[in-house]
Amino acid sequence: MKLNNLSIFTLVNSIGNFAWGLIGPFYVVYAQQVGGTIENLGIAFGLLILVESFVSYFAGKYSDKIGKKPFLIFIGFSNAITLFLYTLITTVTQLYVIQIFLGAVDGIQKTVSTAFLGDTTKRSKRGLQIGKYNMVINTFGGFSIMIGGLLIGRYGFQIIFYIGSFLMFIATSLLFFIKEHKK
Repeated sequence: MKLNNLSIFTLVNSIGNFAWGLIGPFYVVYAQQVGGTIENLGIAFGLLILVESFVSYFAGKYSDKIGKKPFLIFIGFSNAITLFLYTLITTVTQLYVIQIFLGAVDGIQKTVSTAFLGDTTKRSKRGLQIGKYNMVINTFGGFSIMIGGLLIGRYGFQIIFYIGSFLMFIATSLLFFIKEHKK
């Protein structure tokens, strides 16, 4: 069976959503364990969103010139590294630094992934194809939140970050099979 770009992209993002879903709502509890207060978490998420919004414009502009595939690969490997780095956090300042980096990666990811999804869907069936895509990736994310809770209960927080990082690395490797045709 030959996979097309949309199938590969859906598989990659399903695995990625599963990886991030493992952390899901447990992230707040984990951040509090390294000394983060509710105020610190508010600042951390605010930094993420501010950086994300700023980076989005540049990600869109340069992905049109360079191509989306290199950005998608950068995003995936950056997410794998970020998930691993969460296991090394011991201070709130380190949390802020990781959130700023993740904000940059998220800004690229949301913009480039949306553009790539538009590029890989057929105009006449775009709504249906994007609906299927979202159904599949969100199903993976939903199940992984339940699994994340079970894993944390048995093995502690670190395991979900290690598994998530490994899964992101594997998923990103699949992006090399995408064939991008620059216009």
